[in-house]
Amino acid sequence: MKTYRVILVDDEPIILQGLQILINWASYGFEIVGCASDGAEGLHLIQTLSPDLVISDIQMPNMSGVEMISQAHDIYRCKYIVLSGYSDFSYAQQCISYGVQEYLLKPVIEEELIQALEKVKLCIDSEAASDAAMTQLDDLNQQLHILAADEFLRDISNSYFETDEDFYHSLSDYALQFPKGEHYLAVSFQTSSSDNISLLRDVLTEQLDAFGCNYLLFYYGNNTYMCLFTFSENCTAAETHKDIQQLHTQITACWKADLCIGIGKLDTQVRMLPLSCQQALHALSFKIIRGANSVNPFDSTLQNAHFIQTIPEELWNTYRQSLLQSNFASISGAIQKIFRYMTTVSKMPVLGIHINTLNLIMTCIQYLSELQTFPGVSYDDSNFMTQISTIQTAEELEKYTENMVYSLINNNRDVEIAKPTELIQRVENYINENYLEDLSLMNIARVFYISPIYLSQTFKKQTGQLYLDYITQVKINAAKKMLLTTDLLVYEIAEQLHYKDPKYFSKLFEKKTGKKPSEFRKNPN
Repeated sequence: MKTYRVILVDDEPIILQGLQILINWASYGFEIVGCASDGAEGLHLIQTLSPDLVISDIQMPNMSGVEMISQAHDIYRCKYIVLSGYSDFSYAQQCISYGVQEYLLKPVIEEELIQALEKVKLCIDSEAASDAAMTQLDDLNQQLHILAADEFLRDISNSYFETDEDFYHSLSDYALQFPKGEHYLAVSFQTSSSDNISLLRDVLTEQLDAFGCNYLLFYYGNNTYMCLFTFSENCTAAETHKDIQQLHTQITACWKADLCIGIGKLDTQVRMLPLSCQQALHALSFKIIRGANSVNPFDSTLQNAHFIQTIPEELWNTYRQSLLQSNFASISGAIQKIFRYMTTVSKMPVLGIHINTLNLIMTCIQYLSELQTFPGVSYDDSNFMTQISTIQTAEELEKYTENMVYSLINNNRDVEIAKPTELIQRVENYINENYLEDLSLMNIARVFYISPIYLSQTFKKQTGQLYLDYITQVKINAAKKMLLTTDLLVYEIAEQLHYKDPKYFSKLFEKKTGKKPSEFRKNPN
C-alpha cells in the first residue's frame, strides 16, 4: 500500500503535538515526515521533503500559511489542508484559489480530519491515475508521430526531385527541419538483431547527436535505419568515410549486436539524397565479404578481398566496357570469361564465386546509377545476398549473374521507351479509385511493377506535381467528403486514410484548407 508523506505546520507546539497523536496516521496510509513552526520553515520543508500533503495553520509569524502556500504552489505540486481559529470566509476563499483541498476550524475534530484525509487520498490517487494515463497517451502519440515520420521519410527516400526546392517543399508539409549545407549524404545502419530494434534508434540518436552534424533518422525496414546528413562545410568522400568509420566504432561500443553500415555517394545537391539512399542500401550487400560489422561505401570494390584470389584487371575492364556499350553479346562474353577464369584457372572455391557474383551485379548497378535515365532498383526486391547464397554451383551462379544484369539493363531500356503518359494516367485512376488503401510510393510502385524513383520521376514530369503532393490532395478531398457525409471522428478519418498520426493529419488538413477538420465539418464554406 502506498504511504502518503505529510508535513505539519503550526506556530503552537501543543497543536503540532496534538495533531501527531490525534489519529493513528499509519493506519490511514499517511506518514508524518516533518514539522515546522512557521510558513518560512514550512516552505523549506516542502522544497526539501517533497510531501504529498501539507497541513498548515494560517496565522503564523514570519510567513503566514497563505503566503507559504502561494509560494509553494509555484514550485511544487502537493495537496493542502488548512487549519485556523478564524472562520473568516475570505481566508477560505483565498486558500481555495491556491488549490487547498480542505479548510478545517480549530480545535480539529478527529472524524473531520479523517474525512479530510480520505478525500485528499482519493484526490491524489485520481490525479496519479490521470497523470499516468496522460503520460501513456503522450508516449503513444510520440510513437505514432515517429511511425508517421518514418513512413513519410521512406517515401522521400524513394522519390525523385527535379530541384532542391522540390525536396524542401516535401519536407515542409511534415514540418521537418533539414538545414541547407554544402554536401549531402545517406547512410544505412543494419543489424541482424530484431529483438531491440527500437533500442538501436536510441543508441543511434545519442551517437548522431554527439557526431555534430544535422541529420534526419528514420526506420527503413528490414532491421535497417537510414540517416540523411547535411554537412555545412566542404568535405570529400574520403573524409566522410573516415568520419563514418569513427562513428561506427562509437556506436558499436554501445550496441553489442552486429551493425553493418552502407554509405551512399556524397553530393552537393540535396535532391540527390534519394539516390544516395538506394546506394547506401545496396552497399549493405558488401557485408557478405567484409562481415556483418563492417562499413561499406557504395563506390568501393569487392574484387580485391584479401582472402579470395583476385581476377585479372583486364577481365574486369572488358566487363565494364561491355556495360558501357549495353551490348548483351559482349556482356555475356565478358561474364563467361570471368567465370571460366574462376572455375578452370584459379579453381576458386564456391565462396569466392559467390563474392565475385555479387561484385559483378554491384558493378552493373554502380554503372547504371550514373545514368540520368536509370530508374533505380529497389533494395527490398533485389536482396542479392540472400539470393546468391542459395545457389551452390558455378554454372547456376553464372546464369543468375547474366539474368540479373540483363534484367537491370532491360529495366533501364524499358523506362526509356515506355509511354509515360499512359502509365501516369493509370496510376492516377488507381489512386482515385483506391484512396482508402495505402498509397505510399513504395506500394504503388509494386502495384505497377516499376521502381519507386522512376514512378516519382515520371509523375513529376507528366503532371508538373510531386507524387506526394498529389496523394495529399486526394486524401484531403476524401477527408472533406467523409467529414460532411459521415459521423466518423477526426482520428477515425485519419486512420482510414492511413495517417498514423492524427495530430499531423489535423495540422495538414488545416494547412491545405485553412480550417481545422472540426471547423470544416461545421462550416465547409
